Amino acid sequence: MATKSIWELANWNEDQELTLLLSLLRKDVNLWQDTATLSQLQEMDWSRLLRLTEHHRVVPTVYLQLKTLDHPFIPAELLRYLQGQYQRNTLRMLQLQAEAERLTRLLTAHGIRVLMLKGPALAQQLYGDLSLRTSKDIDLLIAPDDMDEAEHWMKEAGYASKSGEVRVLGSWKWKDHHASFLHLQKRVEVELHWRLHPDGGREPSFDELWDYRQMGKAEGAQASRMAPATSVESRTVTTSCMYTLGSQHQFLYLSAHGARHGWFRLRWLVDIDRLAVRTVDWALLPLLRRYGGLPAGGQAWALAAALLGTPIPEPMRPISATRQAHRLALSALAFMQASVPAPYPVATRTGTDRLARSELVPSVALTEPMKTTPTGGGTSVSRTYLLSLKEPRHRLWYFISRLFPSTRDSVVFPLPRQLHFLYIPLRPFLWLKRRFSKH
Repeated sequence: MATKSIWELANWNEDQELTLLLSLLRKDVNLWQDTATLSQLQEMDWSRLLRLTEHHRVVPTVYLQLKTLDHPFIPAELLRYLQGQYQRNTLRMLQLQAEAERLTRLLTAHGIRVLMLKGPALAQQLYGDLSLRTSKDIDLLIAPDDMDEAEHWMKEAGYASKSGEVRVLGSWKWKDHHASFLHLQKRVEVELHWRLHPDGGREPSFDELWDYRQMGKAEGAQASRMAPATSVESRTVTTSCMYTLGSQHQFLYLSAHGARHGWFRLRWLVDIDRLAVRTVDWALLPLLRRYGGLPAGGQAWALAAALLGTPIPEPMRPISATRQAHRLALSALAFMQASVPAPYPVATRTGTDRLARSELVPSVALTEPMKTTPTGGGTSVSRTYLLSLKEPRHRLWYFISRLFPSTRDSVVFPLPRQLHFLYIPLRPFLWLKRRFSKH
């Protein structure tokens, strides 16, 4: 089934602000310039475009594209506001990069290997410029066995645990995936990961990810093919060195992460679009099959092609053209639409080139980086949808994993460490207690 029908069935082409936003997110702004009409610009609800831009965390790209267009119907106040947001984001990303380097040096000095997920390293890897992507926190990935020591050094670096949850038995290593830390003075949040994803699904080991790592601060868009790091790379560590996932593992991670959140922010889809144009060995079907990544991978390509015009690499076209990919993409479009607050607000217009000052409120995305919610800051996706992302054998393992204790059990019913074995028979009752407490 053609990916084009995704756009048509969702009726997104009837939303002129969203259509403009998607056009601005494409790499070739001239494509929009040639097809947009003067009357469409005159009727544009610029305040709603601003809300969409901030919600989807794509302020840098939209600002630079609008600035390049330099059209008389683009409100000058909008450009000035976006410029301020762009500059604040650049400063924030520089702060996060410096802090990420500091923590990486600290952990590396004590023998802990660190990979950086998303954030400044991903901005450099995919965009070639850290100012072109937004990030609210720092995500670091370490080996599960290093977690206790890493947690100690995080506290030495001035960070305090946000959750305070007690890790139960050994199931936390595969049931959970990160712990959050906050530095109150610097207003920086760090998520220390020991897994890429929650729910105990199968994924590459840290050793595998480390073997195929890339330099996180490398400039440009040229990526190495999936080959193990050389012994020279393994021995070379500089004070400013940060490693990130290799390109193939990066796609596996980004597609699964976006799918798990229903792609309710277009920023994640833009990451896929930027990854698509890099020199990558796209013969990764065996990797996707091994770790259950085919549904999310197909969905990612279907959405990127339909919304951003992303060229799908030839080896990836079969998984993006399946009925499953089409169905999952339509589900994600519904989550995207539901996640946008006040989709059709009544705008206060003061002229074709002005916005009411009350509409230019500070962006929560950039001025309150520590504010998070359990659902990732947006729409909560359904359990049925999450299960549809798993292949049958992974669904079975998911249901089995629900029988094992989790760190949340220790919050509901605290027990001393020597009695943690009791969480196994108590698991059904604690699950029911949490379930009914929500209602």
